[in-house]
Amino acid sequence: MATDSQTQATSAIQAAAPDEAARSRWSLRVFLILLASFLIMIIVAAVVFGFMIRSWEDTLREEIERSLTQKAQMFAGEVNNDHSRGIGTLAAQAGQRAGARATVIDMNGKVIADSEVRVADLDNQSRSPEFAAALHGDTGVDVRSRSAFGIPVLYVAVPVSGGAVRLAYPLADLGVATSHATRVLILFLGISILAAIAVSAVTAKLLSPRQVASAGQR
Repeated sequence: MATDSQTQATSAIQAAAPDEAARSRWSLRVFLILLASFLIMIIVAAVVFGFMIRSWEDTLREEIERSLTQKAQMFAGEVNNDHSRGIGTLAAQAGQRAGARATVIDMNGKVIADSEVRVADLDNQSRSPEFAAALHGDTGVDVRSRSAFGIPVLYVAVPVSGGAVRLAYPLADLGVATSHATRVLILFLGISILAAIAVSAVTAKLLSPRQVASAGQR
């Protein structure tokens, strides 16, 4: 009798082993399918948010450029019409009002006034893209880095009688805002991936082939 009991127990264990292996393989397949589905949705969402951030950055940059152009045109009007104040005073006031660096040059590119840098320390500015356009009668716009930190600066130059004026506005705040939005997006991706792994693992563990089969029969 004892031998028969041992034989039956051994047979039961041997019969259960393949079933357990099959359930493990099935759970793994469910986990991988769920995880892949979640990852696809997360990637799509990340791409959409990335385009939204880029679009928002471009829109904000255009708004800053439009505002700076208006202020540069106002500065040019003052230089052309206000002869009661010196050119240095006009540049200083325009720079303070716009929160930017204001520069005035003559037709040869020589700096006449600057709100932040001594005129004697400045070279000829006629080769600057924005000033070159302004000296030809157009509104010149350019974005480039002027510091070792690589901070982009927006330059807008407007023609005036006998030369041109320019406002230079650093886009550091725009870069900070974009970096913050990018960090939020990366954090969202990390949390979403961890949540996807956890949900996929729990779901695969709770479901069994028998539960799925019985649900299908209903």
